[in-house]
Amino acid sequence: MAGTSEAAMAYWEGPGAGKTFTHPVPLDLLARWVDPAARILDFGCGYGRVLRALADAGYRNTVGTDPSAALVERGRRESPDLELRHAPSLPLAEPDGAFDAVLLVSVLTVIPDERDQRAVADEVQRLCAPGGVVVLCDFPLQDSPHYRATYAASAHPVHGVFTRPDGGVFRHHDPAHLAALFRRCTLEHAEPADMTSLNGHAMRGLQWVLRRG
Repeated sequence: MAGTSEAAMAYWEGPGAGKTFTHPVPLDLLARWVDPAARILDFGCGYGRVLRALADAGYRNTVGTDPSAALVERGRRESPDLELRHAPSLPLAEPDGAFDAVLLVSVLTVIPDERDQRAVADEVQRLCAPGGVVVLCDFPLQDSPHYRATYAASAHPVHGVFTRPDGGVFRHHDPAHLAALFRRCTLEHAEPADMTSLNGHAMRGLQWVLRRG
């Protein structure tokens, strides 16, 4: 969530910090594309749920960053063995190409602003070594009656952006928009994922492997 606007970030320092994240951790996908010895960054790590799963699967050379102090503090309490860093602004302190793989799991969906999304995508591509991979897990525009009604009721000018009653702002994407954010990468693999939202609604997700040029 680094790059998220101040207004959106207030949610993740408050009610959002207590949420249980639901996007499936793509361990099978990672096993096919990322070596266990790879240097891995979980960008927008939240409370470390993905890194916890990676550590339990044998990945040890990992670090997570997130701009929410509340989420990082929660993660440090729940998994003190993980390396979780509070990173409230961009760029991160790491040098160009510092990581063999960068994970973005349900990150762009909580960044509604176009400029903020571009800043995150640019930083992720800077941090990923040439030849490395960006693993992007996010949400395309949904076809269900619930989400069609949600989009129609939203006052936001960008289709697919909506605000939940508890204040959370989320964005679902045209896949072409996501692809355009990662111009320094080539899409190597794409697969769907079935899941539920933070509020229990059935959703379709996308899981992409992008090769950094």
